[in-house]
Amino acid sequence: MQGAGWDAIVVGAGASGLGAARALADAGARVLILEARDRIGGRMWTDETSMSIPIERGAELVHGSDVSTWELIRAQGLQTHRMERSFGRLTAGTPWIDALTFDSYRFPLGAPALPDPLPASTPGETARSWLTRIGVSRENTPVALAAVEIDSEQFDRLPAREIRELVSTIVASGSRPGSDPLPPELRGDHRVIGGYRQVLQPLAKGIPIALGCRVHTIEYGANGAEVHASTGSFAARTVVVALPAGVLQHGDVVFDPPLPPARRDALREIVQLPVFKALLEFDRPVLAAAHPARPAWDMLSTFSQDPPCLWNASAGTPGFAGEIVVSWMTGDRAQELLDLPESERFSAALESVRVSSGSPDLEPIRASTYDWSKDPLARGAYAGPFLPDRSVVDPSEGSLFWAGLTPDTIHESRDSGVRAAAQALAALR
Repeated sequence: MQGAGWDAIVVGAGASGLGAARALADAGARVLILEARDRIGGRMWTDETSMSIPIERGAELVHGSDVSTWELIRAQGLQTHRMERSFGRLTAGTPWIDALTFDSYRFPLGAPALPDPLPASTPGETARSWLTRIGVSRENTPVALAAVEIDSEQFDRLPAREIRELVSTIVASGSRPGSDPLPPELRGDHRVIGGYRQVLQPLAKGIPIALGCRVHTIEYGANGAEVHASTGSFAARTVVVALPAGVLQHGDVVFDPPLPPARRDALREIVQLPVFKALLEFDRPVLAAAHPARPAWDMLSTFSQDPPCLWNASAGTPGFAGEIVVSWMTGDRAQELLDLPESERFSAALESVRVSSGSPDLEPIRASTYDWSKDPLARGAYAGPFLPDRSVVDPSEGSLFWAGLTPDTIHESRDSGVRAAAQALAALR
């Protein structure tokens, strides 16, 4: 393969790299993928050996009913499970709220007298500071607003600009009946039965992939590039770098010539969000007999717990009698959990399951967790809400292109690869 003279080399076989490679190959380009792992997928990792059914150590959910991932799902006829039974509550002593209705937009202590219009945030103002300033207390936070912390930073660190639009929507929804379902675009989480990894397989079909090939140096210029890796050197007219931002920040790949200072600064500004994900397998369904989410559930969130969010990672799996529960948290408090010994992490996850399920005697038969920040080929789970100038993904010297640096979903990662491929194809022409 070293002497093939490729049109494009894609470095990294995660969702962004495979998205780029597929688009390039479909346009007739000669493409080679270099991947350091012994598998494709990157931070999409379906583990088929740790528990009774396949589990996802990384990305798990399809976020949305009309995102680009669906063309891959439908083309293969994959079975999916829509997460339609979702409930949240602020503390263990408050009622469960159907998170997929406008009840989740209600202020639990009654709507406060908010300014009209809502004021803009000041530079550097946090979400918590802004909410306090406009009169929204922790105890009077709508469930839909509290849920922002599940996949982002906590409000004492999250920029206020990240929640202002949602608060405006919550205020505007005050006249709607609480039992009305949320719009379809807000009800769109799905799981792929049998493993998320199936989604990426068509993207890799027919494209040469060198697994176990860890890239360490990329020489690039106006006339092409040469990629040096653990298994040899490879020449191409263009290169798409589809590596996690954490890997580039750590200096695991050397660029010759060095990247311009502005790009290096932009890369350094990408903050990797701490993510805690533990999976617990139980030999029976976890909900207590009187739980309002029975007979089936998809997601439960008790926001006073750390971790607060649980989802049913086995719902819809044919023939499986037990339940696999994911416990989930992001942000600074997730880092506090990650810093604990593994046994204490599992204890925190189990306590959250017991509190939210109403079953204090639960004991898992298997448990698993993974810290992506400790993975040398990832160095982080995904980018947080503090993103740099988007110019971080602009092409370099007409031969070096970038994908997957800032997305936090599979479909956005794949789409970023498609965009990088379009830029590379324009250069090839």
